[in-house]
Amino acid sequence: MKFIVDSMLGKLARWLRLAGQDVIYANDFPPTAESQDESLLLRAKEDYRILLTRDLELHRQAISRRLKSIYLEDDDVVNQLVEVSNHCEEDVRIDLTDSRCPVCNGELNQVGKEEVSGRVPENLLEEHEDFWICMDCGKIYWPGTHWETIAKIAEEYEEKLG
Repeated sequence: MKFIVDSMLGKLARWLRLAGQDVIYANDFPPTAESQDESLLLRAKEDYRILLTRDLELHRQAISRRLKSIYLEDDDVVNQLVEVSNHCEEDVRIDLTDSRCPVCNGELNQVGKEEVSGRVPENLLEEHEDFWICMDCGKIYWPGTHWETIAKIAEEYEEKLG
């Protein structure tokens, strides 16, 4: 699925990217119209994206233009993920082996430690076999301690999703 997310939902944008979804975040591109809202609406239409917003007026504008839009009231990212999944035709599943870059939305390629040698600290090469490189921004990821946090949130999400 393809989403466009307003500036109030940056955390959700990162989580959807971790779930492998193609997500444009409002703060990642300069406005191309007279306002950021108008830019979001135009981009949603051009790219056939679902608008995710906490702005009720923006949601209403999207609906009046016959665009797909989901208005999210909850502040909690887990509840937001559940709500998005409930509104979409397919479930949003968090699978770290099929993620996108949470920073830039680029595709991630899994590589061995030989590919990142000299680009990450030596101790990481000794501790890990697998790494992921963003094909757009070049950021390198590995299964560090932050993966435990991600796994806990993913588990909470799966439990709430049912």
